[in-house]
Amino acid sequence: MRRRPRTPPPFSVSYVPIATDGSLDQMLTIRNNTEVTVLPTLGFTAFDVYGRELPHVVTQGVNGSHVGGPLLPANGVLTDVLRFDGQGAHLVRGVQVELTAVEEIEHPALQEPTKTVMIDMAQAATADPEQFWGIGCVNPNPFGVTLRISLVELEDGQPGRPRQVDDVVTLQDDVDMASVSNHVIWLPEDVRGQFHEVVHHLRRPIYT
Repeated sequence: MRRRPRTPPPFSVSYVPIATDGSLDQMLTIRNNTEVTVLPTLGFTAFDVYGRELPHVVTQGVNGSHVGGPLLPANGVLTDVLRFDGQGAHLVRGVQVELTAVEEIEHPALQEPTKTVMIDMAQAATADPEQFWGIGCVNPNPFGVTLRISLVELEDGQPGRPRQVDDVVTLQDDVDMASVSNHVIWLPEDVRGQFHEVVHHLRRPIYT
């Protein structure tokens, strides 16, 4: 008897508490397996390494997935860095994710992912906070996109524990990028050395 192929769920979720590839810890990835771009709002329940719920922990997404706002492109992904606050925050090793609301959005599927990277004075990518002078933005798609960009400050790492987000500063203005374009945002000198990473997400399109 031949089994029917499984139909993937509309959305699939993965969470990595401690990264092994050099990326940020506590990274949430949501994959959209549909043909429709959506604006999801997520709810979270935090658990410790033994699967016990941590009822006093408040979970938020750096990109705002807990309040809606980031777009999840058709057949694409949305990433968010989770931030935990409250009693037991450092014990979190797993999360249950609930889709509390979803809205369909008119937006084309990305052909290639948009990118934001830390750059130095020579506009070369850097991972050194002391050389973080600006943000390089790339839109390789044949249509305009709107990005919201945040700077992430991390606490000092401790062996065997996820590196927590200590502070987040979101740029005041969203960035409207034309099709197949690059853009550089220079930062004030007094923030050099403070932030460890730059993240972004898609917003409702403003650029046409």
